[in-house]
Amino acid sequence: SKERNQKLVTLKKQKALLRNQNLPCEICNFSFKIQYGEIGDKFIETHHILPISKLTEETETKLDDLILVCSNCHKMIHRRRPWLTIDEMKKLLKND
Repeated sequence: SKERNQKLVTLKKQKALLRNQNLPCEICNFSFKIQYGEIGDKFIETHHILPISKLTEETETKLDDLILVCSNCHKMIHRRRPWLTIDEMKKLLKND
């Protein structure tokens, strides 16, 4: 079975922090740091764009296979099967 690669997740977050210290969700731009201050600093969830269950032992996960998302967006992605895509999620956002 394929396991999550914590080193790759850490590298994804480190690279994102170089671009934006607020580490916003790549779908809705929510930032735990902005919303919650120090306790939210450097916090974000990581979503595998390709389901881990569909990966084989030989599959090499790359940084581009991961997206950094807030907890709400992550829950909504997994709300139905097949999972919502990133583009579908962005379309669902209501920017009123």
